[in-house]
Amino acid sequence: MTRKDDYSTAVDSLLKTKLDTRRGQVVPTSDSINLNNGGVWLRAVYLYTDMEGSSGLAKRHSATTAAQIVRAFLAVVTRVIRDNKGEIRSYDGDRVMAIFIGDNAPTVAARTALEIKWAVDEIVRPSLSYRLNEYLKSSWVLSSRTGIDLGDALVVRAGVRNNNDLVSIGDAPNIAAKLSDLHGARTTITDRMWKEMDYSTCYSSVDGKAMWSLAYPKDIGGGRVEEVRTSNYGIKIN
Repeated sequence: MTRKDDYSTAVDSLLKTKLDTRRGQVVPTSDSINLNNGGVWLRAVYLYTDMEGSSGLAKRHSATTAAQIVRAFLAVVTRVIRDNKGEIRSYDGDRVMAIFIGDNAPTVAARTALEIKWAVDEIVRPSLSYRLNEYLKSSWVLSSRTGIDLGDALVVRAGVRNNNDLVSIGDAPNIAAKLSDLHGARTTITDRMWKEMDYSTCYSSVDGKAMWSLAYPKDIGGGRVEEVRTSNYGIKIN
């Protein structure tokens, strides 16, 4: 069999196989979804956090210093997500994707995003300035951007045996990823997310002021316009 025949056979086999899907109550792992035809539907909140200006990081720092910065950034972001019971399902360079499910998932995900902002600014940045002389002398400043949306998504396994990963299909993961790419604010969420959040993540516990902008239409790319809200607030971690 030629390589072309092998590829054609693989594609035909996939397209002829009907997906066997179920409604999930927990965030699936690779082991819980059949590679051949499995799929899990989730009602979930998707959160993407990205390091802003990572191209500038590589340009202004040595490879070893850049690696230390990325590792420090991801270490803190991962811990904030984990401590808020988010399930991380993807790392892509300096970007992290996490899934939250449950009745209070919008509130928990929003709190996670605001804690990430605070942790990056108040924990990671000072440590970098103290420990890494190269960072201290650079004009590049570590920052983060987070995008969040909620909705239904179908989680499947894609790839081949021993070389596959979970893939989420749906508006929520796609929109959350696009929101994390937007400049101008540290956290961007859809208005439907905001409507599902508790008071504690909508208004500041310090002065009672709104922590989010008013909703406004935003072209997020691909000709798609979403009602979004933005925030530059952070929630302190004790």
